Amino acid sequence: MMFENADQRAQEMHDAFDTAQGSYRMAKVTAMKGGRPVLLFNGENTASQKLYKYLQSYQPAVGDTVILAKAGRTYVILGKVV
Repeated sequence: MMFENADQRAQEMHDAFDTAQGSYRMAKVTAMKGGRPVLLFNGENTASQKLYKYLQSYQPAVGDTVILAKAGRTYVILGKVV
């Protein structure tokens, strides 16, 4: 990737490796859209507009509490927490 300046490169590195949010997050499936779950993350008041991928072994359903693992710049749903 080409960067305009050093600040832009530093921001890219910060975004890619920032662990302030942690490696894992918890959320609740509030709806399904195009086969992907819509999530409300713990501690937030508004559901995410981003649709997250999930492992093949998990079949998402509205009302599920799920755990997600950080994967690069996004999160992947690992499965349902029971």
